[in-house]
Amino acid sequence: MIAIRPALLLAGLAAGLLPGMAAAGEAPTLILGATNNMSSIAAFVGVEKGLFLKHGLDVKVKVFNTGQEMVKALQAGEIQANPAAVSNFPVALERGLKVKSVAAWMGRGEVPTHDDAIGIVAAPGRGIAGVTDLAGKTVGTAVGGTADLYAQALLKKHGVSPERVRFLNVPPGAQVAALQGGRVDALAAWEPYITLALEKMPGAVLVARGGGHICWCAALHVPVEMAERSPATVKSLVTGWAAATQYTRRHPDEAAEIATRWIPGLEGPVARKLIRYMQYDPRITAATFRAFDEAVELLLDQKKLRAKVSAQGVYEDRFIKDAMREHPALFADLPPAP
Repeated sequence: MIAIRPALLLAGLAAGLLPGMAAAGEAPTLILGATNNMSSIAAFVGVEKGLFLKHGLDVKVKVFNTGQEMVKALQAGEIQANPAAVSNFPVALERGLKVKSVAAWMGRGEVPTHDDAIGIVAAPGRGIAGVTDLAGKTVGTAVGGTADLYAQALLKKHGVSPERVRFLNVPPGAQVAALQGGRVDALAAWEPYITLALEKMPGAVLVARGGGHICWCAALHVPVEMAERSPATVKSLVTGWAAATQYTRRHPDEAAEIATRWIPGLEGPVARKLIRYMQYDPRITAATFRAFDEAVELLLDQKKLRAKVSAQGVYEDRFIKDAMREHPALFADLPPAP
């Protein structure tokens, strides 16, 4: 993995512009990566409700299946900003990703763990009632993603060696079909795929959900060059993001309906149920750093990282602090954070 240096992006940044920037007097355009799951709902809300545009940026969203795909798109210059979960972000940093984390994408600013929207679902008739029953079984998951990290942590806490479980790499959008078709005995997944599996397969077993084992936390990233050379653009992005997250918190049913237009197979009743599991808090806090450090320890234990990766120098909180100071009403409904 190499540093992000697309020629077009650098040329635009040197001039204080972004690729696709509009004519003078119009809002510049930014392409934001997002994933086709519940974590990205606030991005969809921000676009459809015009909240990014209200704060000076014409944001277009490009949807991906996984965070790994987004990293490649960012490196290729196909997108100019994206989220990444702490479950895989340290690995990308170790391999040369050069970004600044300018806001939290998802999670809770007051606590370092949040995994209510992650779980394990087993097909009926496979003899799986609890975590220990996964030994000798095939589990479908997006290998290297947050649900994979969750499953590994859960197995360890229940005394089951991960080597006794066969993990099959299944993209999120294909996971329910894989369970229905018998390719896997169980899924380690995030929402909406946990609930979709339970609703589409009578007798399916919810083996585990949440429990405070990891943090399904993510941060909003921009290339280092953008943070340094186009701070006004990043400020607009972060402020618009803060507005989008608050709108999502305050209007969960409307946000859930918006999500159905972006996430294939997601229907309104399911979306309205699932959004209650999600937390959209854009603040970077002490809990953010702790969640990152705890994820690094898990990744080291699972041998997905070669050495410790420090959060220092990666999180750039000046933009979200500016938004909090200049637009305090956007954060007034959030609990105090350390």
